[in-house]
Amino acid sequence: MAGETIKTDAVCVAISPWSRTSHVVRWMTPSGPLATLVKGAVRPKSAFLGQYDLNYTCEILYYANARGDLHALRECAPTRARAALRSNYRALVLAEYMRYQTAALSPRGPEAEGWYGLLVRALDRLAARAAGEPGADGPEAVFLVREMLAFELRALDLAGLSPGLEAESGAFVLRGERQLPVSPAAARCIRRPDAEKNIQILLDAARAIGVFYAFHLDSAPEARRMVLRMICNNEEGTKEQDG
Repeated sequence: MAGETIKTDAVCVAISPWSRTSHVVRWMTPSGPLATLVKGAVRPKSAFLGQYDLNYTCEILYYANARGDLHALRECAPTRARAALRSNYRALVLAEYMRYQTAALSPRGPEAEGWYGLLVRALDRLAARAAGEPGADGPEAVFLVREMLAFELRALDLAGLSPGLEAESGAFVLRGERQLPVSPAAARCIRRPDAEKNIQILLDAARAIGVFYAFHLDSAPEARRMVLRMICNNEEGTKEQDG
């Protein structure tokens, strides 16, 4: 692959400055995470102006660097901008969390295709809700916590770490012999998050998944707690969670 010019679909995960006029853009592709150097990205006459932004799906053409992991972006064309996300800060916060988790946990190679598909579907659902499209009824906080749970459970499944729930009451088996009790309602929610409408039960399930993440993955619990607080935005009746 090194030394070749490669075309692929990619989701823009992060953008950082490289110089006064250039960017490093990090992508999630069906082959895994990818970093590209975009020379002259912010020059007034740059061909890349407006062609990529966070949460965009683009068709990119890049030259694979044989001597490192930073590749030269040659062409970029957006295929799905998900513009509605820009007007909904809660959805934006969750989208950023999903992008970060996907890029951090995804392998490179053919197995990354499932992770790429997970991120694309999750962002599409958030964008559809932000745009007011039908099929995503209910309070916004309920929808977003459900989406977060569904995303995390699928990510754990792709990582080969699906949490095992024992009995109807439910209990997670953590590392070694330690167990985390889970209420019957939270256990049912974890088995089927899309069917749950009670925000408190969703948050209890999210707390349990947060503990599982902390034990089994290299995650940032405080960042995750902040995401939950922001997407719930102090909704009446919700309680702060530690997961």
